[in-house]
Amino acid sequence: MLAWLGLALGAYLFGSIPFAYLLVSMFSGKDIRNEGTGNVGAMNAFDVTGSKALGIAVMILDAFKGVVAVLAAKDLFDANDYAMQLATLSATLGHCYPIWLKFRGGRGLATAAGATLMFVPSVFVAWCVVWSLAWLYSKRLHFCNISATISLLLIEPIFLPVNFYPFLVLLVGLVLLRHRDVMKTAFKGG
Repeated sequence: MLAWLGLALGAYLFGSIPFAYLLVSMFSGKDIRNEGTGNVGAMNAFDVTGSKALGIAVMILDAFKGVVAVLAAKDLFDANDYAMQLATLSATLGHCYPIWLKFRGGRGLATAAGATLMFVPSVFVAWCVVWSLAWLYSKRLHFCNISATISLLLIEPIFLPVNFYPFLVLLVGLVLLRHRDVMKTAFKGG
């Protein structure tokens, strides 16, 4: 039991590293929480600094948090599905609600993507396919993010064993919860 708690805590703390906050502060002197949307993630890092390179760096580092959490779970728990699910949820929760920033973080997409790519790549691939189709239709980022995330609940039960569905519902729910501030405008085209 202690090992599972250690995994959850370690993944949460690693997921809590606020790369957007750190890089934006380092390169522009701004507090990302007080700029743009206030979101501590890649898109707002780009919006606040105007630097594509910095936005991409944040996205990669945020995805890396999920990758590391799952690889640690794979190593420590012999690729146990539940351990990797716990690591994914904990790292994503850490990104969304980082202890270091009074629980004001990002939306969780990059961290969830990095994690799921490591052990359920069908989730990552399905999300990317739906996102691309939504982009062709709307050209609106938040519409694409939300649509692709919701679609996982419909698509993934075809590909995943039943024991993955509660994990998927929790992960999708967490990401959608962090998108609640942009949901109305996402579907109105605002």
